[in-house]
Amino acid sequence: MKKRALSFLLASSMAVFLMLFTSGCVQKSNATALWEAGSTRNKIVVISDIHIGIDDQYAENVANRPILIDFLKRLQSTKDVRELVIDGDFLDEWFLPVDYPSYTDVQQFYKDVIANNQSVIDELNKVANSGIKLVYIPGNHDMTQENDVLQEAIPKIVQVRDAKGLGTYYTGDRNEIAIEHGHRYDVFSAPDTVTNAELVGNSDTILPAGYFYARYAATWVLEGRPKVEKNLPVVTNVPDKSDIDQYGAFMYYSILKSVSARMTPNESLDEKIFDMHMAGFDDAYTYLDFYPTQQADGTISAPVLFQNIQRTWDERQKINQVKVPNSFLEAVAGTVDWEYYFRQAKAQYLENPDENVDVVIFGHTHVPSYRVLDNEKYYVNDGTWIDHNTDYPEATRTFAIITTGEKTTAGLYAYGEDGSVTDIAASVSGEKDEAAPATNPLEKVSFDYKTLENYGDDNTQARYVEVSGLTDSAVQEKLNKELKEFCLAPASSAEKDTTYDIMPVFEMVGGDLLSIRTYNTAYTAGAAYPVSSIRTQLFSLTTGDKDTGTLWAFIKDKDAFKQLALDGKFSFAAAGVEGEMPKELKAAAFQKLAQNIDTPEFAAQFYFGDGGNLNVWCESENHATGDYWLFDIPVTELEGLATDRLLPVIENLKNLSN
Repeated sequence: MKKRALSFLLASSMAVFLMLFTSGCVQKSNATALWEAGSTRNKIVVISDIHIGIDDQYAENVANRPILIDFLKRLQSTKDVRELVIDGDFLDEWFLPVDYPSYTDVQQFYKDVIANNQSVIDELNKVANSGIKLVYIPGNHDMTQENDVLQEAIPKIVQVRDAKGLGTYYTGDRNEIAIEHGHRYDVFSAPDTVTNAELVGNSDTILPAGYFYARYAATWVLEGRPKVEKNLPVVTNVPDKSDIDQYGAFMYYSILKSVSARMTPNESLDEKIFDMHMAGFDDAYTYLDFYPTQQADGTISAPVLFQNIQRTWDERQKINQVKVPNSFLEAVAGTVDWEYYFRQAKAQYLENPDENVDVVIFGHTHVPSYRVLDNEKYYVNDGTWIDHNTDYPEATRTFAIITTGEKTTAGLYAYGEDGSVTDIAASVSGEKDEAAPATNPLEKVSFDYKTLENYGDDNTQARYVEVSGLTDSAVQEKLNKELKEFCLAPASSAEKDTTYDIMPVFEMVGGDLLSIRTYNTAYTAGAAYPVSSIRTQLFSLTTGDKDTGTLWAFIKDKDAFKQLALDGKFSFAAAGVEGEMPKELKAAAFQKLAQNIDTPEFAAQFYFGDGGNLNVWCESENHATGDYWLFDIPVTELEGLATDRLLPVIENLKNLSN
């Protein structure tokens, strides 16, 4: 999973090709047309990523289901619509908690999904009977659905497949329109009958690695997104980029690690939570079974499932009928870059001399996109209809309209809860023949100091930090609540005769982390002297969450880090010491550091500040006044000890210095 990797691993698939021959009487809808229709049936409407599920307790499309039905009713009354294409991820087999009962009959599973959403199926039958051709293409979330189940439910539907779990539908007056789900080019989501074949003894294992991650992530979401400490294996030796095989394995590991660190369900890593008795599997697996790590021979690979996945990509592309194959490195990097799919649309269709395509429509990413090339060709991603679009919160219920004719054009729209149809193409488009620059949700962020009202005096003031300018108002509200509570915690819990002088300082880290610390001085009536302390915390400006990681989430070798300090690589300061630091004081500081470095308190007392320095501290000998030793080191000097989480911060600092 550039935007969330949670989402790229939750994409879906299924294919339908409907040849509609109108005969006899045609059903009519009394619903209002979606737009003022013309007299010629020249419009192809494309929707995808509907994700109707087997149980409304955890299906991703429940609130939007009646709105979808309303959309389908009005579509039947829109007389210039020629076709409705469902571009994959219609019936969802992936968004299931890991404790969903194991099953062996996949087709019965899909029948149960259909039964749970019979009202949608009924309306689609009416669409097919209204004079509109209904077409279905597989996505990754429904790649195991076979033709018979959907055909029985919707007899007139046309299902399009060109490989197992995949399909591209060509349509329009000149077959100038190509529609596919897009998972064919996704390492985590493309059908994989190769990588696990030796393990399970067959080539029926179509489910890719994304299926396992999707189940894991769905469990985390349904459990309320708990933050559970996970001891994930760490790859310490980064291969040289010239070693294409191992660097590819490392990139795959890095992406899986980044999303696995955020998605932390209650289930333990070594618990056999994936009880698989279908699609070629007949065993139970743990999360660690498919999580890459450094093997005894030094190579990087998952220990059981998807071993050496980088070595099977070329064969997978052949089986999956990819027209213009690419490298594993390019494909795995594209997992976190939605523009990768725009590049694939150009390579596979729009700039492929063997193709005669003017419009390409993908789904899969849940991120609506609209691009017009210089030669007036189009790439459109039609988004999703799930209730809560994590990857693009601004839009759900989006759809594409292609008008075919002598000059084919494409548009992108959103369907409102009130039945409104809004053109969103301009808001998600880029310059011609160029990918639109990614919107930076932190571009306009600013910070202000606020004071706690009716508290203290000129010497004792409780201050906190407030953020403004985030594009997501819900995240901003959550973040400001957390920031205020953190900064004012000493004042909130103080004895009635104690007041605090609280001064927060903060620094942005690695793009979306806010590193904040507060210097707190407590004044207690009758005390001989005030007592000082420091508190520190990381916050995510993307999610609004507190980041509970310790220093060792950024530093992978504690002993080497300690040695840096003992070798005098850190500079440090002590509260209340002016001028040159006496030798005996330095010796005491290093001794105190050695005593403190293994304590949980030390691991929590760190701060990114001062334009690229990492500050860590521990208490000095003078506990009564809260004095401390403050150690300081440039972050760039920690590159050899940095975990995958710190490496991007170091890279950003290097770029700034250049």
